[in-house]
Parts: sequence; C-alpha cells; structure tokens
Amino acid sequence: MGSLRPKRIDFDATLLSFRNEMQRMFKFRTDMGQVSGIDMFQQVYDMCTAHPKPYTEALLQAIGQFLVEHSQQVLQSILAHDDILASYAREWRQYRTATQYLNIICDYLNRMLAKMRNPFAPTTPRAVNGQGHRMSVEALAFHLWKERVLLPVQDSNNRLTLCLLDAIRRDRDGEVIQNDVVVACIESLVCLDEHTHNPLRLYVEQFEKPYLWETRVYHRKAAITAMSTLGISAYMRSAEQRLSAEAVRTARYCNPSSSRKVIAECELQYISAHMDKLQAEFKKMLESGRLHDCTCAYRLLSRVTNGVKPLLHEFEQFIVRRATELVQSAIAGKNPQTYVDQLIELHAQYLEVTSNVFANDPLFVASMDKAFRTVVNNPTANAPELLAKYCDMLLKKTAKGISERDIEQQFDAMLIVFKYIDDKDVFQKFYSRMLAKRLIYRSSVSDDAELGMISRLKASVEALIFPTACHLTLGLQAACGTDYVAKLQRMYTDVSISGELTARFVRHVKSSSGKLGVDFSALVLTAGSWPISGTASSNFVLPPELETSITVFSSFYGTHHNGRKLTWLHNFGKADVRVDGMDKRYELNMSLYQLGVILLFNQSTALTSEDIAQQTQLSASEVSRIMKIFLDVKLITQSKSNGTYSVNPQFTNKRTKIKLSAPLQADSQQEVTTTRQAIQDDRRLYLQATIVRIMKSRRQLSHTHLIQEVIAQSKGHFAPSIPAIKKCLESLIDKQYIDRSPDQPDMYVYIT
Repeated sequence: MGSLRPKRIDFDATLLSFRNEMQRMFKFRTDMGQVSGIDMFQQVYDMCTAHPKPYTEALLQAIGQFLVEHSQQVLQSILAHDDILASYAREWRQYRTATQYLNIICDYLNRMLAKMRNPFAPTTPRAVNGQGHRMSVEALAFHLWKERVLLPVQDSNNRLTLCLLDAIRRDRDGEVIQNDVVVACIESLVCLDEHTHNPLRLYVEQFEKPYLWETRVYHRKAAITAMSTLGISAYMRSAEQRLSAEAVRTARYCNPSSSRKVIAECELQYISAHMDKLQAEFKKMLESGRLHDCTCAYRLLSRVTNGVKPLLHEFEQFIVRRATELVQSAIAGKNPQTYVDQLIELHAQYLEVTSNVFANDPLFVASMDKAFRTVVNNPTANAPELLAKYCDMLLKKTAKGISERDIEQQFDAMLIVFKYIDDKDVFQKFYSRMLAKRLIYRSSVSDDAELGMISRLKASVEALIFPTACHLTLGLQAACGTDYVAKLQRMYTDVSISGELTARFVRHVKSSSGKLGVDFSALVLTAGSWPISGTASSNFVLPPELETSITVFSSFYGTHHNGRKLTWLHNFGKADVRVDGMDKRYELNMSLYQLGVILLFNQSTALTSEDIAQQTQLSASEVSRIMKIFLDVKLITQSKSNGTYSVNPQFTNKRTKIKLSAPLQADSQQEVTTTRQAIQDDRRLYLQATIVRIMKSRRQLSHTHLIQEVIAQSKGHFAPSIPAIKKCLESLIDKQYIDRSPDQPDMYVYIT
C-alpha cells in the first residue's frame, strides 16, 4: 500500500506511467493490458502532494494535452465512416465512460483545483493548447469534446443535427432505426454543457429548436393529409395515435424540458388548426349517439385553450332538446308520474354519459345541470305542481304494489328533480295543501313515509340554500327551510292532539250519560299552519242528525280551551253511511255535503236540483257535482220527463264498501287557481319584506345593486322577475318605507 505522506517523486516518469494508463482507459483495447486503477489513484495523489512543490497544475495541463490529442484521433475516426450517427454515438459512449472513470480517479486533483479556483473568475471553461483553466477533469473533458469533436462534426451545415432529424423522421414513418444511437447523440448535447451556468444551451441551440421546427412541418403535412382523406372519426383516432406516439418518442429521445414543447406543436397541428371542424361535428356525434367519437373529441379538444367551450353549449342544448321532446306528452297530459319518471331516467342516462364520455368533467356536469334546470323551469311545464302531485301519488294509500323501500328510493330520485326547481315556493304551497288533504282524509300510506319525506325536503332545501348563500338573513332561512317544515310538522301535531281530544270527548259524553246518535270525531286544526282554501259554504245546512254532536263538541272544546274560536269547515268533513233496503247492506264513504244531500231522500222520494240547493244551501254547481257522482254509481236515478232525482231501489254493486268522496277530494280548478293566487300574494309580501330588510341594513342603495341583492336573497325560494321587484319598490315608496334620493334619482334611501 502506498504512503500518504508527501514525498519527492520523478514527475516525468510518474506522468508517463499515468499517461499510459489513460491511453489504455480511453482506447478500450484489451491487447494493451488492464488498467490499474489503484496505481492511478496513487500517482494522482503523489503528484498533487509532491515535495517540495506539488505538480497539480502540471498534471491538469498534461491531462488536457492528452484529451486534445485523443479528441483529434476520435474526430478522424468519426469522419472516416459514412454513418456519422453510429460512429459518433459509439465514440461518445466510450469517451464518456472513460471520462467518468478518470474523473473518479482524479477526485483528489479536483478537490485541490477547487481550493485554487478563483470564485469570481468566469465560469465558462476554456482550454487553449491543452491549458485548462483549473476546471474539474470531467468539465475539461466535456469542453474539449465539444470544441474538438462535436462542433467540427457539425461543421457549418449542422450535419449531426440533420442526421438526427432524419432518423427521427424515419422513426415517425414507421421505419426501424437504431434508437440507442439517437439517444446517445442527443444525450451528448445535454451532458457537454452540464458544468456551465446554462446547462441546456447547447442542447436547445443544436437540437431542440431544429427539432421543434421539423415537428411542426412534419405534423402539419400529416394532419392536412389525414383531414382530407379520412372522416372526422378516423381523423380523431389518427390524431390520438399520433399524439400518443409522439409523447412516447419525445420521452425516449429528448430531455424532459422539451416534452411539453413538442406535444404543444403536435396539438397545434392536429387540434388547433382543425378545431372548428371538430367542434362543428360534435353536434352530429351527439345526435347520432356516437359516444365513442364524443369521447375522442373531448380528449382532443380539452388539450387546447377554449377547445371544449363550444362542446359544453352543444351538450347543454342537446339535453334540453331531448328532454323537452320526451316530456312533452307528459306535460300535455298533465301526467306527473310519467313526467318525473322520464326526467329521472334522462338524468341517470346523461349522468352516466358525463362519467363515461367526459370523465366527470365538472364543466360538463355543470352543463348537464344547467340543461335540466332549463327543462324543469319551462313555464309551460308547471314542474313544481307536477312534482307535488307526484309526491301525492306516492304517499296516498291508492299507490298499490309499492313497498316502503321503493317509496324511499323514489323520494330520493324525486329530489334530483326538486333541486333544479327555481320556484320552490310553488312546490311547497301545493305539497303542503296536498299533505293537508291526506291528513284530513286519512289517506296517507303511512306516517313514516310522510315524516321521511318532510325530513328529505328539509335537508334538501337547506343543502341548496346555505352552502351557496351564507350571507342570507335568518328571515330567508325561515321562509325556505325551518318555518316551512315547522308548519308541516305542526300539521302532524294537530292530528295527534285531535286524536287525544276526540278520546277525551268520547269519555265526556259517556260520563254525562248523553247520546249523540252517531260515532263522532273532529280534527281541530291550527289556522295558521294549514294551507286549506276557504271554499266552504258558510250557509250549508247541517243534517239534523249531526247538529247535536257539533253543538256538544263545541261546548266541550270551549270549556277546555277558553278564548279559542272554532270555525267548522264542512267541506272537509266526511261520513260513513249504511244503506238499507237494497239487495244487501252497503257502506258508503262520502263527504259531509254528499251526506246532507242523500239524507234528504229519507224525507222525500223525489227531489229537483232546486229543492236540494234550497234545503242544503249549497250552490247549484256543487249540487250538480254531487248528483253526478250519485248518478255515475247508479245510487240515484233522474227522471227524463221532469228531471227529478230519486233513490234507485234496484241499486246493486259487487262491493259492499263504496267510496263516493274521492272525486270531491280531488283538486278542483277553483282550488288550483286559489293556490296560485296565494303564491303570487306570498311572493309580493316576501319581496317587500326582503327589500325593507336590505334597505334597513344598507340605508342607501342604487337601483341596480338593490335589484341584485333582492334576486340573490330570493333565489333559494323562487326566481323573482325584475318587473315584480319594480312593482314592489313602487308599492313601498307609496307606503313610505323607502324613497328616491332627491339628488340621485337612481338611488333609494330608507325612511326611518
């Protein structure tokens, strides 16, 4: 083992031995003997620590001189071959390998040079006549290769670069080339400047810029040829294949810094240059159901700026057209079941399309939502009313063959449509009125189903409002969520309390030894919680059989609830009546109005419409409705000669229990009109309250900003029109809540 202590050496002899070792290392010739790495390490150390004076500078100059001579030999060897690329790549690989070993062996020399190097000296290496400017051995070797081999091979015609571009072109055309040769040549351009401040300058100047130009020219021609000879579908597939192949090729040959630039050039030629044609064809793809082509178009156009923007519009309009056409018949027939089922089916279909075709792109999901919002809020559809009727159908006992689990699933699906409704107040009004009827007539499929639906509505409304409008006031929250649901829950509370009240009333009657003559029960409803329209006939004459029951109950209720007033809504009453004297005993379920009419025939065998109207004080239209039901079931007959009504003694029916009140429980046109008018009145009051609330907090606000604030605070409840807001503003000015500023007519001020 050699000594580490400085010592006197014969520099010339030591250097000659070291040079011979370098010769064997760079020549890669086994006939010259094995390279002794250990000896070379010791020789470098001895020359750098020699006594009395180290030979550090002399050693570096000697290595530089050797590399200059070797580079000249390599250059002659490369130029002697016809295949410049192959010979250059072979020589470079050998040179780089030898340089790496030499740099490791000269590690001590590099450390000594680093200590001697002026940190403020220019960093660009230079070697003149073999004189290295105190750079590392590897940096010196790479610099000399660039100056003595690469640049002469390139000469003035960029011969090496042209050969590289030609090889890559042949690779693009499908020819088999020596990939490792191309990789080695390009690698040399990256390595040779890696010890400078601009390590990729040589690579960019000598290869990347010409390569990008060649890429642009090649793919422009290929794209034009493909577009003119192939259809759009085949063109898109060809473009995707080209882009994919180019990405692989770029990763194989180029420095990672070039990847995005090369792909951008390809996208420019295959996509941006023909973007109008691809976008124009997208509508036909949707119409013809070519979803695979839609996927290709999306993948291509999403690569470029604003590429998918026209696609979003086409996708939205396509859904609007399809959905409108599909539900048109359901709207015309006012069939809520078909309308909602078709919308849910369409939504599931296009949700799958956005997932499978457009990779759940949020932009396409938003376009789908916008399309369904357009369809659902079509003024001719009356979607909120149809949706309320759909819920009513599910929650009634008449819905046969549907399990509670199926009902829950349909509720969840219905909420998909509900979230798109702008005028949620319309749905809420109709739904609450229908719920009231179900509770009054005890026609709900189950209490659990009703309460489950109320919980879903509360959660859905709050989810739609609170995340997107955190600045809304408590008044808006109450109007859209909490207060509305609280009213529905109070309706249930009233029904529950009424059951207990009836039980107490029955015990009271028994304890007082009184007899009512009928089984009597009453629902006591809180006036402000029940959306029941005032269509009752205030002059209706109660049948004598019920007068005692109503009088006793009113007295009983007044005793236990002092200060409360009962208003009897006879139009919601119903009765179970037993009919004798027929072929068998029948039990008829009818409304209180029907009962008042049918009991008249216990006193008279024949009655005219005028007689019935006079004795019951019902309107002629109401009498006509009732008698039509009796005639339809053939319980009553009408004389053709004088038009009088009489009981049909031959009445017969397969069923012993017959429900006659169902047609009267259905929504009448008058009730629908009354409900719609109530909605408009509520909206007017809501807008006025919103305006006052805003102006009270702002004190002064411009017309434009006030309109914007009102729309923002109302959108969770309904979509107000600007003319409606303006009417409310004029009304509030007349009521002296607000006024126009005398200095600025476009400015409103709050009047305290």
